[in-house]
Amino acid sequence: MNEVEGVFPLNLKKITLIAGHFGSGKTEIAVNLALQNGQAGVATRLLDLDIVNPYFRSFEAKKQLEAAGVDLLVSSMGGYADVPAIPGDVASIFTKNETKEIVDLGGDPDGVRLLGMYERQLNNADFDFFFVFNANRPETGSIEKGLRYFENIEFMSKQKFSALINNTHMIDETEIDDVLRGQDIALKIADKVGLPLLFNAMTRKIYEKMQSDQAVLARLKAPAFIIDLQMKKPWEV
Repeated sequence: MNEVEGVFPLNLKKITLIAGHFGSGKTEIAVNLALQNGQAGVATRLLDLDIVNPYFRSFEAKKQLEAAGVDLLVSSMGGYADVPAIPGDVASIFTKNETKEIVDLGGDPDGVRLLGMYERQLNNADFDFFFVFNANRPETGSIEKGLRYFENIEFMSKQKFSALINNTHMIDETEIDDVLRGQDIALKIADKVGLPLLFNAMTRKIYEKMQSDQAVLARLKAPAFIIDLQMKKPWEV
């Protein structure tokens, strides 16, 4: 078996920061990482620090997270108000050594501004900073556009990314070709910035389809991270 044909092994650092363009699916990635960590018995906390977008908040998965033993810290008055507000205990992510911290940042460059407040602490922290990429968004539908977003987020956050995540999807309409096309663009961006493509995110349905096609498996250049969709669409009750 090729080493990239398997499932991405969770081995997260003390702090995992997750950012991306609006609609990239970064919150879905953050929630699934936290759930899988918690289900594996790892003490984990998910910080919902998205003060930009009132939709697709990790707060929506509170019950699932709590069932997996994951603590949840939410901005904007506990998730009940669309008011830009940062909880005072965010700084505890740098001191609570027994817990893995997964931080869901706001979408687009504006959503990561708050990292500038913690620049000094991050300089001494053990953390990763992942860029979530979705080639099916018009703002990042090409190498040039994706690279521009990547660089703008780094500039506004005052931090450097450590890896890219391909999360190219069309929600329920996603096909294998979406994942593979997104991988191709993400790899070209990764090559330009000198970073690895960490994994290809996909639903269990897509993963199972891939497993039955050796030609498709041969095209994978990064492992699969299997997600179960947790976020409700704005029009869903």
